[in-house]
Amino acid sequence: MGQSQTAKLLRPLALGSALLLAAVRINHLRTAFDENGLLPPGSRALTVTVLLSAAVFLMLTLASLRLNRLPGTEDCFSGGAVWLFLRLAATVLLFCGCALPLLEAPALLEKAWRWTYLGGLLTALAMLWTALAVKRGPALFWFRLLLALFTGVSLVLRFREWSHDPMVIHIAPPLLAWVCCMMETMLLTGFPLKAGHRRSGVLFGLAAGVFACMTLVDYLLGQKSGLSEVLILLGVALWCVTAALELLRPQVQAEQPAPEAPQEQPAPEAPQPEPPEDTDPTP
Repeated sequence: MGQSQTAKLLRPLALGSALLLAAVRINHLRTAFDENGLLPPGSRALTVTVLLSAAVFLMLTLASLRLNRLPGTEDCFSGGAVWLFLRLAATVLLFCGCALPLLEAPALLEKAWRWTYLGGLLTALAMLWTALAVKRGPALFWFRLLLALFTGVSLVLRFREWSHDPMVIHIAPPLLAWVCCMMETMLLTGFPLKAGHRRSGVLFGLAAGVFACMTLVDYLLGQKSGLSEVLILLGVALWCVTAALELLRPQVQAEQPAPEAPQEQPAPEAPQPEPPEDTDPTP
């Protein structure tokens, strides 16, 4: 199977995986827990969630290994209207998600969270600049780096809270989503430096979207609350998925390495004249 065929296959594969994991998550939330909100002894809900998530990630990995492996640059990302709309939507979601806690009760926020949300607002502005940038060069590295730092800090702070939850099944979907978002945003920092990883960019970008869909079920069914959390995760995940889909475009996958310039042959050395023979007779 060629790179173009694999790229076409990955889109429905990721969509189908997202729908499957979301359906399994809905079934578990409705049927797997008892009246106290706990898993009964012998429940396989967590095992099924982990195995299906691992299978989906492995499937995406195997498919991504067949994609174009050339180093990626900022030229891999299109300036088309559809892609611009998706990037702007991701920016607005992240900005609104970070602004809500600061507007509602800033005095009640922990200092670390307050600075993280302020950093999220700055990150959204950096995303806006990246989306609208006309000149794509190494300077975009610093704008992309802000989002990578934000996702890393957000994952650490959230994991600190998740660690107090004794039920792993509650934290597994958001943990997977945020880890994939962090990996994708870190990988995207390499593209302005002409050292981007196309295959890994597709893998973690699509995986971030798949696991974000599974996490969204918890909010839709009332298992988790917090509009800010939903908006932030959707914003970051949408940015990651958009980058992955752009890397799957036919012109990106069909790109070939630049032909090597022919090496110039050194000019042959001119023959050195032989010294004249000594014809002076001896007495």
